[in-house]
Amino acid sequence: MEILQRINLTSKLTFFFALVMFIYGIICRIIPIYFFWESLYLSGIVFLIGIFFVLNSESKKRKSESKSNIVLIIGKAFIFLSIGMFALINLIFNNSDAFKTIENHVKNNTELINEIGQINNVVALPIGTISSKMDSSGKSGNATLTLLLKGEKKYKEKTFSAQKDIDTEWRIIGKN
Repeated sequence: MEILQRINLTSKLTFFFALVMFIYGIICRIIPIYFFWESLYLSGIVFLIGIFFVLNSESKKRKSESKSNIVLIIGKAFIFLSIGMFALINLIFNNSDAFKTIENHVKNNTELINEIGQINNVVALPIGTISSKMDSSGKSGNATLTLLLKGEKKYKEKTFSAQKDIDTEWRIIGKN
């Protein structure tokens, strides 16, 4: 209980919202509720922000007591780096040629459209891999992306694999 008393209100609220977002993210898939499915993944970022607030508060206390802050500073830097990596991965996934190919495939796939309705939005989740190789022959690569498909009838998470061979465009090679 002493630890909870030392955490400031902003941090407590941030942790509370992270927990609510996480629980909602699970419940909305089970019930199903077709609103804000991204909350399951964003709750991790909100949780990291809460930890950052705790470390920042502790750092200020330790500084006023003239104590060492190096571990807290390293912790804050790690959290800042983690959030930056999350943003960078999302930026890379959403702007990749592999994502654009998969998105085109999804929006024109009659089987998916019949199942979930006209697809209004495709969100690349931070789960997957993209690799590419360029040499004197050309560029090749593989991608596996998990997408949140937001249809008029319902939402669905689906994983797609794409491949690019030298002198060809990206093409879908699998879906789960």
